[in-house]
Amino acid sequence: MAPDEDVTRADVAVVGAGMAGLAAAATAARAGRRVVIVDHRSPGGRARCDEVDGFTFNQGPRALYRSGAGRRVLDDLGVDWDTGGQPVLRGAMGRRDGRLHLLPQGPGSLLRTGLLGAADKVRVARLLGGIGRADQVSRAEGKTVREWVADVAPSPVVAELLHTLVRLTTYTDAPDVLDAAAAVANVQSGLDPGVSYIDGGWQSLVDGLLAAVTESGGQVLARRVDQVTSGETGATISTPDGHLSAASVVVAAGGPEAAARLLGRRPEGWDSIGPPATAACLELGLRLPPPTRVVLGLDEPLYLSTHCPPARLAPDGGAVVHAIRYQSDGEELSPDEQRAHLRAVVRQAGIGDDDVVTERFLARMVVATAIPTAAGGGLAGRPGTQVPGLPATFVAGDWVGPEGLLADAALASGADAGRRAAAMAATLTAA
Repeated sequence: MAPDEDVTRADVAVVGAGMAGLAAAATAARAGRRVVIVDHRSPGGRARCDEVDGFTFNQGPRALYRSGAGRRVLDDLGVDWDTGGQPVLRGAMGRRDGRLHLLPQGPGSLLRTGLLGAADKVRVARLLGGIGRADQVSRAEGKTVREWVADVAPSPVVAELLHTLVRLTTYTDAPDVLDAAAAVANVQSGLDPGVSYIDGGWQSLVDGLLAAVTESGGQVLARRVDQVTSGETGATISTPDGHLSAASVVVAAGGPEAAARLLGRRPEGWDSIGPPATAACLELGLRLPPPTRVVLGLDEPLYLSTHCPPARLAPDGGAVVHAIRYQSDGEELSPDEQRAHLRAVVRQAGIGDDDVVTERFLARMVVATAIPTAAGGGLAGRPGTQVPGLPATFVAGDWVGPEGLLADAALASGADAGRRAAAMAATLTAA
């Protein structure tokens, strides 16, 4: 959509056109407010996709949790997400000591796997069957992932599997700081009802959200934002080409550091925000789906999954595979070393050089701008959408609000910030 270069006034200004900003703008526009999104980049942020030699690459592996807060926001905004399908997990393998073993997923694979002895097979079945129970969730409260695993895992091999499940469902390798209750919720959601890979990649969700904005009268202003000045009666968004005035503003540009720079201050309560989560990612466009579609590292933070099929991301008959290495705080491996680790997993999945049509390597991909920590109070300890001391200013992103991780947090906080900004704008414009 062509930007409207004549906009100088809005009811609600949204700084940032990622998933959180688009959800905020669509929600505020549907509430009847005049909404303008300001961002010098193309809408979508980290959810944008790239077309490479006929293959659609997300910026790393993207999965939508079918029972998550993000799905509910998309439903409310009329964005179709139920395309593509769920991962093909039959024959999924776990990698330990450089060797592949059948991963236990159900009664059949649990009986056949060589990863576990007889006693541990029974323990895993009991533990995973009750992981979502209230008593199990309560055992995670206030603990780090490592503390929780040590508390509930009856043996080292079961502990290894639990750490693998946490990495898989949170995209994070930070067991010494990640809040266990937040992780357990994602593990349970990932196990049942699971996740979906989306036809056309997450660009289709971006396009749907942008349509929800524009169909409700919202506009996009293609400018870089230098500063957001706000007070009790409104906000001014400063750009190199002039100023935009708004009754209320939602800052949804990047993580907490980016938001603090735009606001010119670090608001009260933001000191306990956790570190970012990152990963190295090798994206492959293949002639055919690989023999092994899923590999999870058990003693290394590695992951490989075939996203196409089920999602349509490749020419007919082709496939898209994502292999990632979750990065820990203070990561010491060089990009070349990490790429070598990923290539080893790719080869073990049965993918040869001749199978690869195109590829892309992302040496340091931001998965989450700030993870919820146990020391910071978990999800409940994250900043709220209302900026303390600035009643007309709101924030949104995957680091904001008490609900969900990853895109679930971005969409949920975006919708909440949009509702609050629309209500504040209505109050101020009526005064």
